[in-house]
Amino acid sequence: MAVLWTVDAQGVEAPPAAALTDRSREVLDYRCANSLGSRQVTLFANGTVRLREGLGKAPRMRLGELGPVELEGYLRRLADADLSEVHDRQESTEGEWVEHCTLRLALGDGVERRLAFSRFDSLPLSVATLVRVADEMAEKTRATSDLPVGYRARVGDVLRRADGVLFRVNGFTADGHGLELQGVEQPLVLFVRPEDVPAQFEALVSRRLP
Repeated sequence: MAVLWTVDAQGVEAPPAAALTDRSREVLDYRCANSLGSRQVTLFANGTVRLREGLGKAPRMRLGELGPVELEGYLRRLADADLSEVHDRQESTEGEWVEHCTLRLALGDGVERRLAFSRFDSLPLSVATLVRVADEMAEKTRATSDLPVGYRARVGDVLRRADGVLFRVNGFTADGHGLELQGVEQPLVLFVRPEDVPAQFEALVSRRLP
């Protein structure tokens, strides 16, 4: 339940609002990272969605475009999230493998919000809604997905991440809320929530038989 909301007061100079075009103005920026990699979803005011994910300083990038009606729908959902009951809280979940996330929302009303949390924190409904919207928009950058409809991970499954890296499902975390995946060709260990698999992996390469 670790949530930290602050008004942006980092002292970093930004261009005047009038100087920003819809192509460069970020409405939402959602990023998660740990020592094993990072993932970032950005929505621009013109409807462009950018997804960056991978390892190191050169993550793989994908772009998608929302039509005017679709963009208006997403903006409405973002604006409808009631943040009035969300207060500053200290982060709780720790660990080298734990993804730490930030979510920045700037809807053009002059107020910018920043949320900081750990991937496995229990979030307020309004914040969970924002994360869900960001994940939905990230899917707009994927041309195809070879994951079976309604896919549920099994131990031994091999999945291909969007950056091309293969992972094998080793099992569930002790609390049952996460999947542990081991890199097939690289010495990587990844922990994700089962419901986040479609947002991070694009194909089921092989499946262990029951």
